[in-house]
Amino acid sequence: MYAYITILNGKRSGTHFPLPSTGETLIGRGGTCQIALADPVSSRVHAKVTPEEGAWVVRDNKSRNGTYVNGQKVTDATLGDGHVLRIGSTELQFRETEEPPTAVGESPLLTQTIVHEESVIEGGIDEASLDGLPNSEQVKELMLLYQLCIKLLGSGDPEELVHTAIDLLHKRTGATVVGFLWKNDDGELRPKMLYPYEAREHFEMSPSLTDLVSQAGHAVWVANQEGSDSKEIGQFSDAICAPLISRKYFSGSASEEEKQRATEGALHAYLKDGRFRQSDFDFVISVANLLIISLSRALEMNRLQFSLSRLVQQNPGYHELIGESESMLELKSKITRVSNASGAVLIRGESGAGKELVARAIHNASPRAERPMVSVNCAAIPAELMESQLFGHKAGSFTSADRDHVGYFQQADLGTLFLDEVGEMTPEGQAKLLRVLEGHPFLPVGATEPVTVDVRVLAATNQDLQSYVREKKFREDLYYRLSVFELHIPPLRERGSDIERLIEFFFNHFRAEHGRPSLQISDTAMQRLLSYNWPGNVRQLRNVIDSAVVMADKKEITPGDLALRDASGGDEIDSLKIEDWERKLIVEALSRTKGNIPEAAKLLGIGRATLYRKVEQYGIDR
Repeated sequence: MYAYITILNGKRSGTHFPLPSTGETLIGRGGTCQIALADPVSSRVHAKVTPEEGAWVVRDNKSRNGTYVNGQKVTDATLGDGHVLRIGSTELQFRETEEPPTAVGESPLLTQTIVHEESVIEGGIDEASLDGLPNSEQVKELMLLYQLCIKLLGSGDPEELVHTAIDLLHKRTGATVVGFLWKNDDGELRPKMLYPYEAREHFEMSPSLTDLVSQAGHAVWVANQEGSDSKEIGQFSDAICAPLISRKYFSGSASEEEKQRATEGALHAYLKDGRFRQSDFDFVISVANLLIISLSRALEMNRLQFSLSRLVQQNPGYHELIGESESMLELKSKITRVSNASGAVLIRGESGAGKELVARAIHNASPRAERPMVSVNCAAIPAELMESQLFGHKAGSFTSADRDHVGYFQQADLGTLFLDEVGEMTPEGQAKLLRVLEGHPFLPVGATEPVTVDVRVLAATNQDLQSYVREKKFREDLYYRLSVFELHIPPLRERGSDIERLIEFFFNHFRAEHGRPSLQISDTAMQRLLSYNWPGNVRQLRNVIDSAVVMADKKEITPGDLALRDASGGDEIDSLKIEDWERKLIVEALSRTKGNIPEAAKLLGIGRATLYRKVEQYGIDR
């Protein structure tokens, strides 16, 4: 026979408490009670239930408001199946049955009886579970959960997280088998881990139980009603399954609650003989909640690390400033000194010179290196969205604001915010930026509560901000706030030997990336690269080398493989070598005179003999 007490009203209605066959069960609001009530009318130890000579007896423990059985106030009474106890304002029912506490499941897939079914609060706390002061058993469970939290926080390996959780469940609940399932690409829960490991050879977690939990999003405790030789729960007396619930957002007309809840996995626990306790059921739910949070964070961190790794692979020089020329050594020295300061930095340089790379070097060498660096291209943000993107907005603050948005300043809190093309900020954005730099809180668009952040701002521009100030396009006070420290990045054409160093760096990277390790650069192509003016700076050099490695159809890169185009239409000087310009002029003169040497010599202002020699020297076809 199974004896248990069920709460009939209040937040914990439907909760079952099995009664031990020996010893007494205390009921009240005190921490020593096995059945703890959040009822101010009840006494700390209000009543006791004990087994005596084959019967169950309830005794009032000199409570202030008395104990009632079936509406009658009693000092002690023998309980029968179905009797209702009233303690304070709480009603409880005593049951003594052939089966454990049951509520028959509606699923035709199950041949078992549902002992208890409970909604899982994803990532949250069921306040009802904290009713009353904890007893010694609850304290032990809380300590185990605390230790589990510490272990989960200390690991970023998903497999290790799961192993830690199911190992604890196995030891704490005494389960014969504990299993873990996770959602596959098709959205189906599939077994990923079973403990003990040898159970995999002869045991299969119940698909019907998994389906029930997955569809309802509720934890379920079931008791087997009939024996079976199958691999499913039939060979076990008890089973608990708890879903791993996360919050996600889906489009559609579903309710907000449905939009947020998603079952990502499940924990199974099976008992060969005997029954689980209510505390085991609660413990499995708690572990499931902790596990989904830690797993979600670990998987997200792995995705971010993989993305960063790919980003670094695809962007050579991502973490380092390459260059040993005098101007670059001076810049690196300034970066080292500026990094340890706290003021804003204005980075000036031509497009493609490496302003974000310099900003990243400042951040990585600063005390904020362990915090995020958020990069924002102000020129890419529409003017009407500039303020909301930088400072955030509340849902409904404007037409397309369907949800809250955390602005870039809040995302970079305690870290660094890099504002590229800062000269493109709107006047409203400039005014708010100035207030933040002065240490004032700001209001996100549509918000009523001010936000305070601790952010170091690094700004960059390829424009002359001083002329913008004179033309009233940029606030003068903001200019001085941003330029506490000012760094100038030299253009590539002024970096001397760094050009060859960068060519070698990018060439080695891209021939490895594109699988052409034996590819070489011809002497003439190298000379062409070294003599070019590089109006697009390092970014252009990188792209030219990348393109040349792909397009070269021989064992070495030739001048014809170099995509050295002059985007300005020819006004920019792409070479400072006289012979390059001399060759161009001769080709142009011969073109205009249709190959006539005497006429071309007249256009060039040189003698025919000199022109003949030059044509031969440069290998020009007529």
